[in-house]
Amino acid sequence: MLRSRAIRTFAVTQFLLEVQFWFPIWLIYLLDLGFPLTTAVLADGVFRIVSVACEFPVGVLADRVGRRRAYLMLAGGAVLTFAAITQIRTVQMLFAAWVLWAVLWALTSGAASAYLYELCLQDELEINPARAFGLIRAVGSGSVLLSLLAAGYLYQADPRLPFAVTAGLAALAFLLALTLPEITGSRVVTTLSSVLADIRAAVTDVRLRQAVWLGVLLLLFGWSARILFQPLALELGLSARLTGTMYAAFAAAAVLGGLLAGYVPVRRRRLALTVSFLLVLATLVAVSQAEWLGPFLFLPVMGFGYALGMTVLEVVTNEATPRRVRALVFGVVTSLAGVGIALARPGLGILSEQHSTAFAAEVWAGVGVLLVGLAIWQIRRLRPAPDAQDAGPCLAARPPAVGLPGKQSTGATADRPDPARPQRNTDLGPPGTSGHAASPTASALHPHSRLTSSARNPQNGRSRRRQA
Repeated sequence: MLRSRAIRTFAVTQFLLEVQFWFPIWLIYLLDLGFPLTTAVLADGVFRIVSVACEFPVGVLADRVGRRRAYLMLAGGAVLTFAAITQIRTVQMLFAAWVLWAVLWALTSGAASAYLYELCLQDELEINPARAFGLIRAVGSGSVLLSLLAAGYLYQADPRLPFAVTAGLAALAFLLALTLPEITGSRVVTTLSSVLADIRAAVTDVRLRQAVWLGVLLLLFGWSARILFQPLALELGLSARLTGTMYAAFAAAAVLGGLLAGYVPVRRRRLALTVSFLLVLATLVAVSQAEWLGPFLFLPVMGFGYALGMTVLEVVTNEATPRRVRALVFGVVTSLAGVGIALARPGLGILSEQHSTAFAAEVWAGVGVLLVGLAIWQIRRLRPAPDAQDAGPCLAARPPAVGLPGKQSTGATADRPDPARPQRNTDLGPPGTSGHAASPTASALHPHSRLTSSARNPQNGRSRRRQA
């Protein structure tokens, strides 16, 4: 896998984009600038509303402009956003920067995931998308880990430095992204009617609907619980340095969870997802009973379980999603979960302030019993990937090339075979006959079993591909 130049470059680029020097200090930064807490909370509320509202249009845009171009927009947007934050002086500038950040946040939902999945399919090497996603998840978590450890030191040197460094690294990521290849045929000319037709066709896929709901449930349950980290550290009287170490422990566990997810066999995916939900639930129950063990024992367990489940779901969702709506589907997951998160996080914050973090964790664990029950019900019904190999993580299907490289489609719903869907027949037929009739799977992070070139052409007995 690392023998692939594209995957190596993408991994380094993601490492630069995933830094979170801002995460532990953004609220302190606004307060130090003289903004009242109410203004900061309102800005965060506007951020949530705008990011949810932008998920659909930004997802459609990312699926239409081409994967590489969407990824460049992501990197360039990060440069502009964090540079703007360093220049905040007034309330108007604060809200403008937070709105820009919300649009960027919406773009992160699916642009990178869809690009990575299709890079795996297009690469000349035989790339296992599950392991590629596990690697990238681990790289991203490692980036978060290092940036969290360094955030306090940067802030002490200059309060704007965490955001300035983030902008600078995003600029380097933009330059690296310029060297990445475009996905052949990923730019399409489209109309509103063709977009709606693509969505209607995708919604008919049972496996895609299951993957979406599981993603919504895990994102809602796991992400909302993270609002309790800071109140827990305050209740236990942890210093700023120990609080940073707490977040770092969470990120380190996420590295392990992401790496392990890349090695989960297809037949074990349902088990991995079940374990993921149960670990998050068990963490909340444990914190409610022994919160003093939370920062460095229970929360890392949550980080491991959450990363494991999200990585597996990325693979499953990419498998189950047609190319033409791949980024959009991840935006839908984030948007639906975002509605619940926007209600749950403030509620948990209020409970932890008026009662205790242990009480808030206990309440959310009670809600989690319902959420986990729904998730397990969906997991038990989750259909396996078409042509899945029971021996281990299967490889993403790579169809033979069809059409001219770089040729744009006209916007019809099924004018091009989806590279994430295995072509079962050697006679592919004319473009348009294979669109949504192919096997119903493909999302950001999932491998399919792949027909070899010799299977497609018995006279071509030698495989031209190497194993990544």
